[in-house]
Amino acid sequence: MKLSMRRSCSVVVAATVAVLAFAAPASAHVRTDGNPVPQGGYGIVRLIVPGEVEGVSTVGLTVTLPDGVDLTSARTLPIPGWTATVEREQSAGAERVAKIVWKATDPAAGYGVAEYREFAFSAGPWPEDVESVALASDQQYSDGSVVAWNEVAVDDASEPEHPAPEVVLAAAEAHGHGDGHGTDAAESAAHADDHHEDVDTSDSSWVWPTVSVVSLVLAVAAVAGVGVVLRRGRGAGS
Repeated sequence: MKLSMRRSCSVVVAATVAVLAFAAPASAHVRTDGNPVPQGGYGIVRLIVPGEVEGVSTVGLTVTLPDGVDLTSARTLPIPGWTATVEREQSAGAERVAKIVWKATDPAAGYGVAEYREFAFSAGPWPEDVESVALASDQQYSDGSVVAWNEVAVDDASEPEHPAPEVVLAAAEAHGHGDGHGTDAAESAAHADDHHEDVDTSDSSWVWPTVSVVSLVLAVAAVAGVGVVLRRGRGAGS
């Protein structure tokens, strides 16, 4: 009976550890909300950034645009208590967006491990000949440490430890408002604003908190299962 109880407890503990191990990295990764932006056009990118280090707060985020992604326009969504800066550089005789930097104006504006923020920006034109763009992102913490989310999966079956969030690019609709070609900088910026109403603004950030809650429920159920096994063992031995 004791051997059976030990085996049962081992199985329950192993299952609990596996569930929690899945939930932790799944909820901690920096991700986009999954909504695509049009190839060759303008669109809104939303980054879901959870706090994932105990005892410190997230106080900054830096997104670096890769070479070959020559965005000429980028506007950020204001976040109370934070500043946002769009850094530009010269490339092939033209100016492109190189980085977007968000910083908390005060440590109290940071957020902890049980919270997340959405960092959004409207930008374009996105490349016409690729299906996704990886955005290397550096998450800064109040203790001065930085976690770099900059790794790209080598195939569909693998996931890096620190994956870079990816923007999905989709073919622009032929009957849409146009793709911004042949316009000057001012018209392109206005074109980006015109597309705000066409972008799905539904909040998909509930996915990872839901995974964590389900994992917690399963863990509690597993602990309860251990208690039942122990009580049955005591009853059989009495």
